[in-house]
Amino acid sequence: MPASSLQLLPRFMDALLGASPAVVYATDRDWWLGRMHYLSVNVADLCGLERQALRERPQLWLERLDGDARDTLLARLDEARSNGKRQLSLHYSLAHRDGSVCHLQDDIVLHRDDAGEVTELVGSLIDVTERQALLERFAKLGEQLPGALYQCRLSADGELSFPFVSAGAQRLFGLPAQAVMSDASAAIGRVHGDDLEGLWHSVHRSARRLSVWRYEFRYRHPDGHPRWVQGRATPERQLDTSVLWHGFCEDVTLRKQAQLALADSERRYRFIVENVSDLILLIDADGLCRFASPSVERILGHTPDTLQLCALLELLPPDDAPHVQRRIAEAIASDHGAQLEMRARHARGHYVWLEVGCSPYVNSLNGQHDWLLAVARDITERKQREVKLHELSTTDSLTGALNRGAFLGCLRGELEGVERRDTRLSLVYFDIDHFKAINDTWGHAAGDLVLASLGEICRSTLRADDLFGRIGGEEFALMLDGQSLVEAAMLAERLRGKFESVRVEFHGHWLNFTVSFGVAERRDDEPPDALMHRADMGLYEAKRQGRNRVQQALAERRAAPEPVQSGKDHK
Repeated sequence: MPASSLQLLPRFMDALLGASPAVVYATDRDWWLGRMHYLSVNVADLCGLERQALRERPQLWLERLDGDARDTLLARLDEARSNGKRQLSLHYSLAHRDGSVCHLQDDIVLHRDDAGEVTELVGSLIDVTERQALLERFAKLGEQLPGALYQCRLSADGELSFPFVSAGAQRLFGLPAQAVMSDASAAIGRVHGDDLEGLWHSVHRSARRLSVWRYEFRYRHPDGHPRWVQGRATPERQLDTSVLWHGFCEDVTLRKQAQLALADSERRYRFIVENVSDLILLIDADGLCRFASPSVERILGHTPDTLQLCALLELLPPDDAPHVQRRIAEAIASDHGAQLEMRARHARGHYVWLEVGCSPYVNSLNGQHDWLLAVARDITERKQREVKLHELSTTDSLTGALNRGAFLGCLRGELEGVERRDTRLSLVYFDIDHFKAINDTWGHAAGDLVLASLGEICRSTLRADDLFGRIGGEEFALMLDGQSLVEAAMLAERLRGKFESVRVEFHGHWLNFTVSFGVAERRDDEPPDALMHRADMGLYEAKRQGRNRVQQALAERRAAPEPVQSGKDHK
């Protein structure tokens, strides 16, 4: 209200304002250092100073303030006059005439002319001594808390202030509570630059929605060590449209560092898991897959999601599942893990060989096996190489027949099995007639072609269960499981006819060859060496009778002969 109006209606104003607990005053721009335009009659009740004395000498008001407080108030007022503010709220203590101290809230409106210059100050003084006492008691309680209690106000024009901050601010922010209440920027200015924009965004959002404010931010503590601060506050709308928050802040640096360390550790381990070439599986106590690394798609053709809650035993061949399950159970029971090789079905239907290391995890709280960690490596190529090497070590590359050692080993093992199964078994010995003449006439290359042709005919004629072996240079043998002497002789005759009719082309020449056979059927309780000797004697007899023929072994029982030796002279 302009000063002229106040002076024209002093009695009306006194009557109107005298009933209010607030003391209203009006001064020129110099506040209590200048000229007073109006002062309500109840000022004496507030501070013990007479109205007339203050009107004649306003400086009495400032003289009752502490010197440092007075300088601070005048500085804030001068700043408000110069920066265009229209409102200012001051809190200070004033010495009462009776010797007590009263705490005042001084809300000032700055009236300006068209040029923006301050022409008059209108203030409203309220005694907040009781509230201050409550705040002080509350502050003592707040000192026991690990963080800081506070009130934060956002004015209608967007200015942020702290009407109240507990003493915990000193520990949390490294700043006196009064410094934060006097200047909000003292604390806000120390918020980490990367978090400041998010802080303001969260404040304005809470103000718009009147929703609970929550935010974590980094704070540059005066001691040089950065802190993580977590704040939470509940807002309420004030009559002047400002928003007042009641909240609590605490130091969460240790927790945040632990979270960041855990997240960093998780990123490192996830990077390893997602980029390691081996397959990593986490299997629960029910045998269900709970995690599969991305490499599962490369190894087994499945995506990690498709294996979630899948029983991994379903990926195993039916014949292998019981064995693998038993090995895994043993690994869990032993707490030492296990290494095993197993096959797993690829998404496309074929099987992949895996080398798997299993490590059980025991819950220390209940002693139960909660998880099984399986690390698997694709060894399909290695297995294929092993099969190839085995074939190379046991198979004649020219004819595809088992070599002598492999054939005799299989023969002895099969004869033991036949003894237990009580089934028939026949053995056929045969070799190429006059093979030395072929080598001498046409060379060893021609002889190799003849041998290769013989091997191809045998492989295409024999059953899958028949064993075909090369036991000498041009000497071969067949083991026919489940075949009688007559059936074996018929097969040998069929082979003899095919060999006799085949023609081998060698540099424009057609070569032919014949083969002689000796056939023997195993007798009850006959040792392997005796059976091989009888088949060999049948071959010898076929040679003696003119070659290119099948000769059954002699029926009479003979004494056990010496083991078969390669390179015999019955060509």
